[in-house]
Amino acid sequence: MSSVKIKICGVRDRATVDVAADAGADFIGVVLVASSPRFVPPAEATALAVDIADAGAMPVAVVRLPLDAATKAALDAFPIVQFHGSEEPGDLARISSGGGAWELWKGLHFSRAATASWLAAGCVSRLVVDGPEAGSGERWDPREFAALDDATRARCMLAGGLDPSNVALAIRAARPGGVDVSSGVESARGVKDHARIRAFIDAVRRA
Repeated sequence: MSSVKIKICGVRDRATVDVAADAGADFIGVVLVASSPRFVPPAEATALAVDIADAGAMPVAVVRLPLDAATKAALDAFPIVQFHGSEEPGDLARISSGGGAWELWKGLHFSRAATASWLAAGCVSRLVVDGPEAGSGERWDPREFAALDDATRARCMLAGGLDPSNVALAIRAARPGGVDVSSGVESARGVKDHARIRAFIDAVRRA
């Protein structure tokens, strides 16, 4: 499963960017949602996106609608924008048709119906599938996800309750196209632990 992509989300500083990229993260997420303990102000997010790209990973902006002017401006620095609110396919279809150059992702609570609906809509290239409380870091049973066809699973990143101790088992059970972690590599809420990031990425690669 060496092809499983890895996203380390909620990164707020250059030192953590360097650790995650050096360890092999494919994507590094920056949260531009003001209510999050991992929030990065737009001006700082722009600079962090450049740092991520320079370090060799792909920057991902994590946002919710509606977008204020400062957040919209910051998104120009990101090739990928992940929406993690109550957006509907029509909302992102309008953004996609509005001339933006972004690759669009959607984070959502997993259900077979929601996954099928979003992928059929054609407005996102990847889904970040989470448990009942998407973004909470709570573990969930991915057995129903594992029953999806190969092409669908390949376009999904598994999230929710993953950490260095359980990510390998989750990959073997669910066979996702990627994994996404935030709280599972933190020493405190919003504080990334560099050793846990390295351990997480190593566990994915060994899986």
